[in-house]
Amino acid sequence: MKKILTLLLSILTFSGLFANVNFSIDYAIFQTKNKPYTEFYLSINGSSTSLGYKMVKQEGDQELFQASIEMTYIIEKGTEVIAFEKFQINSPLYSEDEVKNNPIDLLDLKRLSFPAGEYTYTIIAKDLVNQSSAEAKGTIRPFASTPSKMQLSEIQLGNDIKPTVTKNQFSKVGYDISPNVSHNYIREKNKLSAYFEIYNADKSLGDSADYFIDISIRDAVNEKLTGNLRAIKRLKATSIAAHIQPFNIEKLPTGSYELIVECKNRNNEVILTQKVQFFRLNPNLKDLNSVSIEGTFVDTIRNTALLAEYIKSIRVISKENEKNWADNQLKYADIEFMQRYFLNFWRNRNQLDPGYEWEGYKRKLALVDDKFGYGGIKGYQTDRGRVYLQYGAPTQVQDVKYDSDNFPYSIWQYYKLTECYRVALNGLTDRKFIFYSPSNEMLGYEVLHSNVPGEVQNDQWEFTLKKGRMDASKRPGTREIQDLQGQDRARDLFNNPR
Repeated sequence: MKKILTLLLSILTFSGLFANVNFSIDYAIFQTKNKPYTEFYLSINGSSTSLGYKMVKQEGDQELFQASIEMTYIIEKGTEVIAFEKFQINSPLYSEDEVKNNPIDLLDLKRLSFPAGEYTYTIIAKDLVNQSSAEAKGTIRPFASTPSKMQLSEIQLGNDIKPTVTKNQFSKVGYDISPNVSHNYIREKNKLSAYFEIYNADKSLGDSADYFIDISIRDAVNEKLTGNLRAIKRLKATSIAAHIQPFNIEKLPTGSYELIVECKNRNNEVILTQKVQFFRLNPNLKDLNSVSIEGTFVDTIRNTALLAEYIKSIRVISKENEKNWADNQLKYADIEFMQRYFLNFWRNRNQLDPGYEWEGYKRKLALVDDKFGYGGIKGYQTDRGRVYLQYGAPTQVQDVKYDSDNFPYSIWQYYKLTECYRVALNGLTDRKFIFYSPSNEMLGYEVLHSNVPGEVQNDQWEFTLKKGRMDASKRPGTREIQDLQGQDRARDLFNNPR
């Protein structure tokens, strides 16, 4: 639904040391007067290893330092600039000792309005101390407002909320919400808040009709409700309703979670759903989901580097939320947390015998390492190894290593998908992959084209496979491509594997 970007920009600190600007960006989409607008949340790491500080003021014998960042937001549709904002963020004034002792992070919220559709956003950060800059791009899709239809905004995640004393950019419905841009709740961050809005309930359900909102925190892997972290509210249907829901997550174990908002009618039927993921690191609760590793197969895996390699190897068969969880485990490298994660992963695949499931996968890892690994590249890191692990062994393989017209290539056919890591794809028939080696090496093959949903689909793959092909600006038109397809051996082998 959204992207969280962390950008690094090389600059110098006030003391002349090498440093990187480190900042994150998140966004959520809302409506006002039946028009969408986007809130961009910005967090800049305030430490002296991240920002440059310069002396801007002297009070008596004390020099005071400040960091200054110029932010530019550009929203484009094609080549047309739809929205543009440029502004400056200054840190508080710090003494030299305070700069060295981790100044607070800088937070900002910027609201930009542009019509529903698909846009490219460019965010540029310029350090005004050293004139260095960096930028990031992404795609954003504000949803269209339908006045006669009930709609739910995206969810803003925040930390603790406080009653508004003086209205500011973070104020909403009488409270100040400090955005949690990274969606990480680490150690002492024990307060989580969620802000969202409901539109046009009166038009959809009837003016002042009763309906309910159900806000809960669930495990992102098994989707089970977590403890008593749930709130159900009854509301009267109005044109717009804004809601802030706080949760105390002090006793929430380490893991990946989803905060889910459901709107339900009087019959308890779900009308609308919205959700957002977050990660919790809680060293005070090492009993992750009350799972004991004693006596299990992971109890014998006590080498952190080895376990980290095992966790990396299962990434290719992991769900997105499991990948996020694993990334955090690898980042903090706590052997006990890693063991619990690894056990949970395989228990979710085989509750009765997770060790058996892992041993089976481990044998596949050895096989793809032997077949497709090369140099310092593990088999699971190659495209052919990844496909083998995700979809199982192909029914037929046609390797063409030497072809005067084409790069080396390999065609895999699956009569029927039965072992796919994405269960919804099991049962699909006559699924194929074509891999090729654009460097003419016999080992570094890439997926060129496939008819499996979610995989690379390249309508001009025959042209890409050709040696000495023209640049993209001189590619043949539809008629030429059809002619090329008709006479190409690779196309014949793809259509009629043998």
